[in-house]
Amino acid sequence: MTPPLERLRAAAAADPRSIVLPESADERILGAAAVAAATGLCRPLLLGERELVRERAAALGIAPPGETIDPARDPRCEEARRELARRLAARGLAAAERARRLADPLHLAAALVATGAADAAVMGAASTTAETLRAALAAVGPRPGLELVSSCFLMTLADGRGVVYSDCAVVPAPDADALAEIAIAAAASCRTLLGEAPRVALLSFSTHGSARHPDVDKVRRAVERLAARRVDFAFDGELQADAALVAEVASRKAPASAVAGRANVLVFPDLDAGNIAYKLTERLAHARATGPLLQGLARPIHDLSRGCSVDDVLDVMAVAAVEARGAAAKEGA
Repeated sequence: MTPPLERLRAAAAADPRSIVLPESADERILGAAAVAAATGLCRPLLLGERELVRERAAALGIAPPGETIDPARDPRCEEARRELARRLAARGLAAAERARRLADPLHLAAALVATGAADAAVMGAASTTAETLRAALAAVGPRPGLELVSSCFLMTLADGRGVVYSDCAVVPAPDADALAEIAIAAAASCRTLLGEAPRVALLSFSTHGSARHPDVDKVRRAVERLAARRVDFAFDGELQADAALVAEVASRKAPASAVAGRANVLVFPDLDAGNIAYKLTERLAHARATGPLLQGLARPIHDLSRGCSVDDVLDVMAVAAVEARGAAAKEGA
């Protein structure tokens, strides 16, 4: 079994894509860009003044980190600003707020993705998830067919298996409609991250009517929404976590389920459950957590933890590159 991150890096290097990086003064970003450029993982595009970027890299002892896009001089940035200004005006933002966002490197990077000047963007090493999400929504927005942008984590377990956890970082209290949209986005993430057909479990403290509560009803309604939308992946709920993951338990609690006992996507009923679960899996089961990865966007823009390492940045760049390749294939189909 090839671990998911190893597979993603190999797939990214097989068809390198351009990834814009707006936090070009950050040591980890510069280091990851240098490695990516040297190994062919992707084509890093550092957003910043060329000489300043090279001086910063040299001062840190980092090899030249690939191409630089100068916001003040590069014509690609002018086109991106025009597109961003159009989108911001359509949202009815005040003039001062529009000006602030037009000057923001994260918004500019997202707009470069929107115009096709870059295939994807990776940001968040020095910015919050909220700032990354705000830029992504302003410049790119949700993908067609979805109204909600959410997140997931790729959890790589100690035995090398991968599981997608969603949502663990963005939507605090999803209703049934939001849970259905999270499940749809997470299924797409599964195809990118694991290269597998999604088997989506919508989790609860109840399995198929074993308990009654409004929170259980919400999960059941989400399952009904998925059925009504005729989605192209296997799903089931409400399922307890053990019924979703353990075949022996599933055979007793949900014997007729096509998902129970073999789920590779876990959709949590709210952000409390998702965030707690991924941290417990990471700390107690010694899993590696990659994310939060944004999902449901029209084009790939991904977030980093502010505590990320160079390897973390490279992993998220690989995810963004593989997702960009998949999006390009769909557009060309």
